[in-house]
Amino acid sequence: MKDGRLITIDGRPALRFERRYRQPVERVWRAVTEPEEMAEWFPAQVLGERAVGAPLTFDDDAQRAAANEAGEPTRAEGPMFTGTVVTYDPPQVFSFTWGDELLRIELMPDGDGTLLRFTQVLSHQSVAARNGAGWHMCLLELDRLVEGGAPETEADEDFGIYHEYLDRMGPELGEPDGDGAITWDRATHVEPEKVLSVLEDRSGWSAWGAGDHTGEPVRWDVEPAEMGTRYRVRHEGIGDDAELAATWHALLTQLDMYLAAQMLIPVDAERWLPGYRALL
Repeated sequence: MKDGRLITIDGRPALRFERRYRQPVERVWRAVTEPEEMAEWFPAQVLGERAVGAPLTFDDDAQRAAANEAGEPTRAEGPMFTGTVVTYDPPQVFSFTWGDELLRIELMPDGDGTLLRFTQVLSHQSVAARNGAGWHMCLLELDRLVEGGAPETEADEDFGIYHEYLDRMGPELGEPDGDGAITWDRATHVEPEKVLSVLEDRSGWSAWGAGDHTGEPVRWDVEPAEMGTRYRVRHEGIGDDAELAATWHALLTQLDMYLAAQMLIPVDAERWLPGYRALL
């Protein structure tokens, strides 16, 4: 199963991927725990002792520089993420927090090879598609590292994998309040001050595709999360206009990527139109 699935763990949304490798557990364990090998596929250098309770630092300077040079999305400027080792049970489980999310890597013998189960418990469902596409590409690099040879697919230059994940696990529809307004609930790892600077400056909305909507009755509620920001967007003029609702759903999806990576990746509102027609 190469594609990630969106599941629920203890009431929280989570991504799960599975891989089967010809290599024995011991070889795969090195690839998913040793800093030098993790740097080949993980989106940051995972610095810190591999021991329960040990602090970790995720240094992604090199990865972000490479992504920027290649024109690929990457985390926006900001402080490095930190975390803590939750479980370290060689050669079976390596689990750690990354900000307010939890990553768990499990290895199990599978004949002469290995079954790998990779799980990320998310901070919010709205980040599932973006994170899912990102881990999809990272795990292709892990496949290359463990099995050798080139990745099974070329670089996702047209962001097709991201759009596939949007189709399968894109952000949930907004909630109408019965008075013609809809509220969307979203989260990002970007700090509140940067989120506010993007949202409050309507003259800059064109950067994430909303330049034609600056005069509409939209209100923002921004609050800090454990690592990043949770924000709610209330549009008071939707009424029963499903096309406008789907358009704003798409715009907020573009906003999410813009906040995360300072890139405008257009998404098609049509994928959410049937849902809003049924909702409204």
